[in-house]
Amino acid sequence: MKKTALLALVLLVLPSGAALAQRRPDYSGGSIRHRPGPPPRPQPSRPLPPRPGYRPGAGAAIDAHVRREVRREIREDIRDARRDRALFLGGLALLGAVTRSLPPQHTTVVVAGSTYHYAEGTYYSSQGGGYTVVAPPMGAVVTVVPPGAYGVVWGGVRYHYFNGAFYAPRGGGFVVATPPAGVIVPGLPEGFVRSGGTYVYGGVSYREVLGPDGEPGYQVVGPG
Repeated sequence: MKKTALLALVLLVLPSGAALAQRRPDYSGGSIRHRPGPPPRPQPSRPLPPRPGYRPGAGAAIDAHVRREVRREIREDIRDARRDRALFLGGLALLGAVTRSLPPQHTTVVVAGSTYHYAEGTYYSSQGGGYTVVAPPMGAVVTVVPPGAYGVVWGGVRYHYFNGAFYAPRGGGFVVATPPAGVIVPGLPEGFVRSGGTYVYGGVSYREVLGPDGEPGYQVVGPG
């Protein structure tokens, strides 16, 4: 009797076969889902090996010669940009260039018995059936200064500098005057000749200096 009661109690406690079948996962599809594992541990970063030939702090060890070369290149770039922007955007012909015809808007200028043709800052001389670009003749008088001329006051006189010529007021116009020694201009026109440490254009010598504003410029030294 006791054995029968114990067996009945065990059957009541244990789940039935159908319940076990419902609880058991079905692996018939061939897909087994695993419980996600722990995240990967972060690996400590290792410093990269130094590049060949690299020395920490080498940028501060540039010698004076290299610094001078860098400053010189910067000055030349600024000089060219200032010249192209401020003075020589008018399509000026190079000194010594020859053309068969003159610009439509030109005037005739006579200086010491010689005849020149003038157009927006450029002077031409009639030679061999053509017209040759020449340096601005001293004493030439024009009614207006060329467009884009650079104004500078020196010795109480306001000059207008353009294409290697200094225009000073005279009467109702402007005369090509002798370049005042010591004055500084922002650039030189194409066609100058470098002679040692100076630049010669139109019989006048210039040297490269820093202007009052700290920008590179050219100072009139005297006759070339």
